[in-house]
Amino acid sequence: MKLSIVIVNYNVKAFLQQALESILKATKTIDTEIFVVDNHSVDGSIEMLQSQFPHIQLIQNEANLGFAKANNQAIKMSTGEYVWLLNPDTLVQEDTATKLIEVMEADQEIGLLGCKILNDDGSLQLACRRSFPTPWVAFTKLMGLANIFPHSKWFGRYNLTHLDPNEAYEVEAISGSCMFIRRTALEEVGSLDETFFMYGEDLDWCFRFGKSGWKVYYTPVTSIIHYKGESSKVALWDTNTHFYRAMDIFTRKHFKSTSRFPIHWVLRLGIFARYILSILSKISQNAAAYILDLSGLLVITLIAIFMKFRTLDVLDQYIYVLPVYLVSWLAVITSLGLYRTYKYSVSRSILAATLGFLINVTLTYFFKDYAFSRIVMLISYFGALLWISGWRLFASTRRTENFQLGTQRTLIIGDYEGAKAVFSRLMTNLALGYTPVGIVTTDGIEHDDDRIVGHLNDLLDLVQYHRIDDVIFTSDNVELSKIFDFLPTLSQQGVKIKLVPGNLSFIVGKSAVENLQSVQFVDMDFKYYHAGSRIVKRLEDLIIGPILYLLLRPFQALVVKSKSMTMVEVQINKRNYTIYKMLDGRVSFWSNLSLLPLVIRGKLSLVGSPIDLMDKGWDIKRGIFSLESVRGGSQLSKDERYSLLHYYLHNHSILLDLEIIIKAFLGK
Repeated sequence: MKLSIVIVNYNVKAFLQQALESILKATKTIDTEIFVVDNHSVDGSIEMLQSQFPHIQLIQNEANLGFAKANNQAIKMSTGEYVWLLNPDTLVQEDTATKLIEVMEADQEIGLLGCKILNDDGSLQLACRRSFPTPWVAFTKLMGLANIFPHSKWFGRYNLTHLDPNEAYEVEAISGSCMFIRRTALEEVGSLDETFFMYGEDLDWCFRFGKSGWKVYYTPVTSIIHYKGESSKVALWDTNTHFYRAMDIFTRKHFKSTSRFPIHWVLRLGIFARYILSILSKISQNAAAYILDLSGLLVITLIAIFMKFRTLDVLDQYIYVLPVYLVSWLAVITSLGLYRTYKYSVSRSILAATLGFLINVTLTYFFKDYAFSRIVMLISYFGALLWISGWRLFASTRRTENFQLGTQRTLIIGDYEGAKAVFSRLMTNLALGYTPVGIVTTDGIEHDDDRIVGHLNDLLDLVQYHRIDDVIFTSDNVELSKIFDFLPTLSQQGVKIKLVPGNLSFIVGKSAVENLQSVQFVDMDFKYYHAGSRIVKRLEDLIIGPILYLLLRPFQALVVKSKSMTMVEVQINKRNYTIYKMLDGRVSFWSNLSLLPLVIRGKLSLVGSPIDLMDKGWDIKRGIFSLESVRGGSQLSKDERYSLLHYYLHNHSILLDLEIIIKAFLGK
């Protein structure tokens, strides 16, 4: 056996599937055995392996034994001349295995080999070549000198940032996410130290290889992608604590001696200090949104008081009530999930501002002696409405979270059939947050489909022209080396690259693993048909409809003319009405504003079924806006149109209606 590959998996099914598919491509001509050690995953990894990769040797653990112990299980069973430890969240090129073997066979003194490891944005993952944390190296890292002077030989030794990553050389340590080991060296040095549960075992192993006289070597002849930390995201333990505990174990094991006793304790104290700083850093990351809201609401309230009284001398009268009002605002914002799940939701921001205003007005009514003027409250409300939603809209101009329906403009690349299937699933699976813009085919065949926007050779130009946020490759049909070539340039433009494995079930990217499989609505409890929803929807039409009619309807003719929109006749309740469409058949925000009087009269709704969609007997009003009006309606098949309507009926809420109206207005 030439090569034994060992992967330890813990609840990263989609990444593992992608890694295995890339490994199989890279080892087609090499006599290879593959071991997957599963540390008691509960995400369906076992079932996926058994059904899609039955030839792989699977070791199932009844508990999470940690990284070192799980690797050792497979290493003991392996028979290859070389052993390759890989993380499940890696992606290898077609030539990676071959080139690593060539490097090993060219230099018989290399015991442990690592290659260039890239982040998902194409940047170098610094841990792929590094030094041991000796007192000086640790000091420069802890004090930030390594970051300030990365190209200095004295200060840049921790991650060897003073060395060219495109050159090969002997190093002290490589990353545990990709370790290529010579069998004879492994037998001499021994297996991984199982004292380490997670983190540190790779550094310890490198130390032992070097101490035994074997070279630990770095080569740039090939590269892999490592979606760093994916297993840690789903871990049920504190990975931050495990990392610093591992560093402490390494320090005690290799630097504890009589002569170095003081240095040993200095290093341990430094590790503990770094651990505390990392905790404080995590807390501060979540505090930014709170600080923005609190400071903004405070300033807005002070401005409102000044506008009412023309002075701030009255503040002493509100010394107790001001904090209460601010806490009320923050409590509502928090309860609506605007600091966690829906951090950038515009509709929830509007709702938070409104509910906060109503609560504070209620407090004003019951505690008149300690209350703000109602004029102050009204001014504060409009200010809060603009601030709470405004900064989120600004901060999320390139984020999916801004809208439930998604603003991530996306290209799908692959063979026609695969790309078409992904396009359709993205178009109708709204929870994923993508807006498919077009398809780029790689099969070299001309297809008569308006969704095809160009060729792979023109990808960079297509990304710029269509203002693309995400590029999704169907990985079975595009050479991974080509994807690697696109990584740096696209990342510099802020474009995310994601992959869909061969079964078209998942989108794999750094930010998330998203399920592409069709949603089966087992329960038929459609929220649209709830009595309360119908009442709220009618109130929504009566409140927002007249506002749109008064503020925007007068500008419809001007917009229609400027966009060269075409006039179309539609029949509603056996009467003909005029609407407008774009030259390509799409419906815009301005298309149906002439029908707003019908909304006020109850004949139509602001948001509902598309006006030209055939009625299937569902009791739903037609709307001047619909889901498909913000999903590129002219590109949808009939089945996709009904899928979107089905989604709307099942998930209806006033927030979803607001999302559709806002997104239609912004043209996103």
